[in-house]
Amino acid sequence: MIPAMGGPIGILHLGKYYPPEPGGMEYVVRSLAEATRSDIDNYCLVAAKSGGTRVENPAEGITVHYLEERGTVLLTPVLPTLPLVLHRLRMNRRPSVILLHYPNPMAIVAVFLSFLLKPKREALVLWHHADVIFEERWKRFLYALFRPIEEFVFRRSDAFVAATPHHLRESAILRRFKDRAFIISFAVPDAWFDVSPEEEAAAAKVRARMGGRFLLFVGRFVPYKGLDTLLAAAGSIDARIVLVGTGPMEGYLRREIAAKGLAEKVFLPGNVEDLRPWYLGCEFLVLPSNSALEAFGIVQIEAMALWKPVVSSDLPTGVTYVNRNGETGLTFPVGDASAFAAACNRLLSDGELRDRLRTNARKRTFEKFSYTAMRNAAVPFFRRLCDSPGR
Repeated sequence: MIPAMGGPIGILHLGKYYPPEPGGMEYVVRSLAEATRSDIDNYCLVAAKSGGTRVENPAEGITVHYLEERGTVLLTPVLPTLPLVLHRLRMNRRPSVILLHYPNPMAIVAVFLSFLLKPKREALVLWHHADVIFEERWKRFLYALFRPIEEFVFRRSDAFVAATPHHLRESAILRRFKDRAFIISFAVPDAWFDVSPEEEAAAAKVRARMGGRFLLFVGRFVPYKGLDTLLAAAGSIDARIVLVGTGPMEGYLRREIAAKGLAEKVFLPGNVEDLRPWYLGCEFLVLPSNSALEAFGIVQIEAMALWKPVVSSDLPTGVTYVNRNGETGLTFPVGDASAFAAACNRLLSDGELRDRLRTNARKRTFEKFSYTAMRNAAVPFFRRLCDSPGR
């Protein structure tokens, strides 16, 4: 028997994975659970790449229920038992809210099947992370077959959540349901803002290792991150550039760095265990992404909370809601390597501008993108939803 959820509000999250598995959706599931756990009982139903099916309690008010995945299809974990487990949780735990983190086809199917067996009685909220975008024709065909099931779930959702007003404007899905859409921004822990003397010393070691001042990129090496733009600009930028991460483009990047003679300018240290010394050690963060697949850029708020401005592309997504041009950093036209280099060099050469932007960046991050800000937005939202007539 599964114990019933305690507390006045119980949220059943349907995510893909849970940290330490990487990914923006995973980050948001954990941060929302951690930010609200004093007010909300968070139960997270996710896939397990390893370790098998199990239930863990990483903190008071947070339960993580892992289901062993049976492979992946189109970046989605295959979980044959998810519909049955979800239905049992609905019957036995009686959550106040089902929070479906989208896009997540397996979770959509599980909700669809469970609602067919037992009509919806909980509040259903769809947290929209990104629209589904497929370039290959066969993927678009499969998605067209899936759309009626997805539409069933959309129409039964009581509310949609987006991270920024830019998402509401740019997403085809959210524009359809704007009368039911609300903003709860992504967040970093309040403790992330605190820096110890030991971390300052570690940052100094990173700077020494990199030979002095450097710019920092953090993320997966995939095409939409705009790393081609970065390499095209690197020779004109008056500082070294460090690319922290790994991904399918790594081999290509190393070949291009060698071919362009950038071996002394661009460094690839791989994944690092602790990003904080790298954020603290850099001059500023760069995010030259070239596609709406970059819906927010969580690395921006991680860097900004530690007094770092950002130079980012001017994508009309959450990227430019987080990093405001001339306020918390600088932006440049998507894909324009010359403008990217010019923005970087301007910030490198103007200490007064850099100091103003770094102060604003930290202030904006705490006000808009801290756990305190997330809790202040999320808890009243879910309470109003659960207290609405008919609940």
